[in-house]
Amino acid sequence: DWLPGARLQPRKVECNSWGGFSEEGRPHTFKKLTEEMCLEWWDKDAGALRNATEQAAEVGQHLLAWLRTMDPEPVPMVRMDFMVSRLGPGKARVVFGEYCELGACCLAWEDGPPTIWRA
Repeated sequence: DWLPGARLQPRKVECNSWGGFSEEGRPHTFKKLTEEMCLEWWDKDAGALRNATEQAAEVGQHLLAWLRTMDPEPVPMVRMDFMVSRLGPGKARVVFGEYCELGACCLAWEDGPPTIWRA
C-alpha cells in the first residue's frame, strides 16, 4: 500500500546515455550502461554515483507526493527519468526529466514487465 507521507524507494535504477545521433546532431537512441560503465565514465567515483542516486530518490519523494495531490488514487507503476552529471569527487547534479506512464519501457529490467502487470 502507498500511504500518504510514506517514503517509497525505487524498485529498480537503470542508467543510460545517448547512444546515437542523427545527421542533424540530434540524439535518437539510448545506450544502456552498467554500474561499472558509469563508474568508468565518472572517474571511478562511486560516491558521486551514490550521491546522484540518493538525490534522485529524494526528489522522487516530492514528485510522488505531487502526483498524490493531483489524484489520490495511487498509480501501480511510474518511471521517473533524471539527467545526472558528476560535479566533482562525491558530488553530482540531478535534474528531473519526466514521468513515464504505465506503458513505459523498463529498459534492462527483465523482471519489470511481470512486476508491473501484477501491480
